[in-house]
Amino acid sequence: MKYLLIISLLLASQASAQTPAPPKPPLDPTVPDAALQQLLTASGGKTTSKLPEIIMRGKIIASAGQGLVIIEIDKQILNLKKGATLSLSGEHSQTSLQLTELTRDGASIEVLPLKQTLRLQ
Repeated sequence: MKYLLIISLLLASQASAQTPAPPKPPLDPTVPDAALQQLLTASGGKTTSKLPEIIMRGKIIASAGQGLVIIEIDKQILNLKKGATLSLSGEHSQTSLQLTELTRDGASIEVLPLKQTLRLQ
């Protein structure tokens, strides 16, 4: 019985002496890990830049369904006709915009190299 008491005291003291490792902080799903970040930045030596801010300043709709939208990109006022393509300049020279739809409610602009559509209202 004496040995059982000594063994239980030794085990209890060892268990209390071992401190548990601090918990890992939860992973943020919006932050890419190192491997994904390397894939995202590997663009053949070219740096990828985000799309500039595009603000619709106005639109003109003709009765025949044609028209144009007036947009502001990098403090430049530009006109984009329905069906026409507009190539951006500067650091976004690889990007082109095409007005695909123009209604009273808004305009749809396709970003050609990205194959994404912006909806401006």
